[in-house]
Amino acid sequence: MNKIIAKKLGKKGDAAVTASREAVSAGYKAAAAITSPVKVSPTEGDGTGRWLISGNQAVGFGALRGGIRFVAAYPITPATEVLEWMSPNLPNFGGTLVQAEDELASINMAIGASFGGKPSLTATSGPGLSLMMEGIGLAVSSETPVVIVNVMRGGPSTGVPTKSEQTDLNIAVYGLHGDAPHIVTAATSVEDCIFTTQWSVHLAEAMQTAAIVLSDQFMGQASSIIDPPANISFMAQRLVEKEPMEDYLRYAVTADGVSPMTLPGTAGGQYTADGLEHNPKGLPSTLMEDHRDQMDKRDRKVAEFDYGNHWADVEGDDNSELVILTWGSTTNAVREGIERLNAEGIPCKLVAMRLLLPAVPTQFNHALKGAKRILVVEQSHSGQFLKLLRANYDMPGEVRSFRRPGPLIIRPGEIVDTIKTWSDQ
Repeated sequence: MNKIIAKKLGKKGDAAVTASREAVSAGYKAAAAITSPVKVSPTEGDGTGRWLISGNQAVGFGALRGGIRFVAAYPITPATEVLEWMSPNLPNFGGTLVQAEDELASINMAIGASFGGKPSLTATSGPGLSLMMEGIGLAVSSETPVVIVNVMRGGPSTGVPTKSEQTDLNIAVYGLHGDAPHIVTAATSVEDCIFTTQWSVHLAEAMQTAAIVLSDQFMGQASSIIDPPANISFMAQRLVEKEPMEDYLRYAVTADGVSPMTLPGTAGGQYTADGLEHNPKGLPSTLMEDHRDQMDKRDRKVAEFDYGNHWADVEGDDNSELVILTWGSTTNAVREGIERLNAEGIPCKLVAMRLLLPAVPTQFNHALKGAKRILVVEQSHSGQFLKLLRANYDMPGEVRSFRRPGPLIIRPGEIVDTIKTWSDQ
């Protein structure tokens, strides 16, 4: 060990070498001095096998279980493990994965495969998501379902590729040009990456639109031991017209905004799916009535869909006047912070949002009923989540923000200290 230290640190001078040797020696002595009267024996389990899984692997598993059968993506830190996990597993379910030449090709390949009838997905991080925005708009306009997994990292530009941050929220919500109603979801934990991704596939397919799933470096590359996930009923269920009538209208204005698709090759089911505004037949149109009707159709199917209670994890005392609102990977830190506060006699309620777009004011207002103090927690310098909430919801009582940028993750103690300071004022 002394030789290794001299070789590695010799250029830094004798003082550095001596200090390092003394530190190693002290460590050896401390370890040798440890004695424990307690014998640690293996515990007996209940026979149920548990899973060791990372967030990125969980995303892949949720996508497969949701019915994804085509993936096109370009490797980018910290999303690459999604592709690495799906590459050997997707073919086992009859699927195909293509490593595209860039993110522009990735999103358009995914849209093309979806047009052909295969539930499709791409995965990326911030810089790649920026490049995909025009393609995502095409999916919205042509009503072609596609799922985009975005594993966030510190930004802007190249930023901090290997560290975590929640700062792609704005581009996920507002990045498409024009009025482009779409879905934005966010997993709340490594385990929840399975559910949220599978649910997002269901949403994209059911509403024939783009769904952006937000994760981040910390959650994506962290590993957790979890119970085997329960089976849930969400599967890709696209409304398909198998026997179109003579005057098939791909973009017919319907009560719920969803009109049946046909697959290529279906007799009588030909239509044009492109980014030009169109009439119900799918032919390009610049008429005000067509543009208005199609905009209403695309908005209605997203705004009026029944998202049930999956929009958020709501935990704690319903009568609590103190509520902490958060999302994504900060959820577990907030959850632990709330447990500490409750143990000290400070009741607190958690609302961890899974559905970030569209807004669901009825459910939101019910969850915050009776709140007098609200703390919004996020890992963002500018408060992107707080601004999104203020844009879409009326929050009761006094609202404060706890936010800071990465690369260090938010810790439970920071939440506890913030609430105690607030309570003392």
